[in-house]
Amino acid sequence: MKSPRLYWVVGELSGEQHAASVISVLRAREPTLLMRGMGGTDMAQLGVSLLTSWEQYAVVGFVEVLKHIGRFVSLYRKLQRDILAWKPHRVVLVDYPGLNLRLARWLVRQGIPVTYFIPPQLWAWNPGRVRYLRHPLIQVLCILPFEPDFYRSRGVHAEYVGNPLVDKLRGIPAFSASKPYIALLPGSRIHEVRHILPLMARLPDLLPKWDFYVSRVPHLPESFYRKLAPHLPVLVGQTYPLLKGAAAAVVTSGTATLEAALLGCPSVIVYKGNVLSYWIAKQLVRVPFIGLPNLILGEAVFPELIQRQCTPTSIATALESQIKERDTIQLKLANLHSLLGEKSAAEAAAQCILDALEV
Repeated sequence: MKSPRLYWVVGELSGEQHAASVISVLRAREPTLLMRGMGGTDMAQLGVSLLTSWEQYAVVGFVEVLKHIGRFVSLYRKLQRDILAWKPHRVVLVDYPGLNLRLARWLVRQGIPVTYFIPPQLWAWNPGRVRYLRHPLIQVLCILPFEPDFYRSRGVHAEYVGNPLVDKLRGIPAFSASKPYIALLPGSRIHEVRHILPLMARLPDLLPKWDFYVSRVPHLPESFYRKLAPHLPVLVGQTYPLLKGAAAAVVTSGTATLEAALLGCPSVIVYKGNVLSYWIAKQLVRVPFIGLPNLILGEAVFPELIQRQCTPTSIATALESQIKERDTIQLKLANLHSLLGEKSAAEAAAQCILDALEV
């Protein structure tokens, strides 16, 4: 096939980071590959022609999405028009299930093959949606080792390609600090940071013997963090070294919880958001934990403080416990590597995509 055309749909930061790793491998193995879609600056730097950036659409939560429903409907239609006009040989959907599950269903109706890299956690809630992925034109590439069995048992073509974080976190150096410290990761979305960072800002008064460092994501301005936590040092581009060198961390629920675990950092998982969104999610979710390390290991290795439980005092108490039990916790976290395996997810996913393009 001459100049195969691949279309990407990525809706948030961690998805773009994982997509960029796969794109790098694809570029090396198939230099003639043409790529376009919805993504971010990392993808653009790798030669992906962007229809739009994901940054203005990085919203999570039922109520939060409803507030912007018109914008998402417009985005969906914009993607449909662009895909039909560009005529890709395959579309790669990355995470972002609110949009991408619907897009997958529409794409196969157009006869366009789909790779869903990092599929939605349908095993956690609303598993009936798996029907959207049960189609001969859809290939599902999983990054959690227990997912393929779930999907295959429901008639979906799925395989485990490894977890992208295993490669990404090899050989990370520890952040150099003058005294022991605690890392604070308030999330990658603006509403997460707005809810969580003010709570984190009160921790130094409760734990005065520790230093604290806030990890900032590049797409949110430093002034936003300074306004919410004026007395805390804020660092950008240092998330992994911060976690590697920290005595413990406070991490907003999401991919960062698994990053902390793989870097051996005892952590407290926190989340605080819209009350109605949380209530709806609680009615739907069917798993005992929200943190990926806890789900994979099958126990609450990291305490989870959600909504009303998420207070500065409860966070401080949980941090002290994590630090006290640091050695025991790190022994448990070591099991994650054996469970996730050592294969390169980027290389395996890239090869699966290239093999599918040749079919």
